[in-house]
Amino acid sequence: MNYIWLFAVAGGATLLGGALAFGMIKQDGRRSIAAIAGAFIVAVGALGLGLYVATAPTAPLRGSDREGSQNRLPAAATAPKDLPGK
Repeated sequence: MNYIWLFAVAGGATLLGGALAFGMIKQDGRRSIAAIAGAFIVAVGALGLGLYVATAPTAPLRGSDREGSQNRLPAAATAPKDLPGK
């Protein structure tokens, strides 16, 4: 599921970058080649970083059980007696 968002965001950035590169080449072809090459290097680095973050392990999840032991954890859900006005 993380890869869907990665490619959606990267795809939008790629389309925008392509449009900007096309406009830069139309304006001044020689000078814009260095800028486009630098942007390509940054984009490849960002894609690599995004893939690393997408595959990084997440915090372990503790599911609820019949005894309700999740409510005895340090960050337990608010009980009705803890609400203001009760």
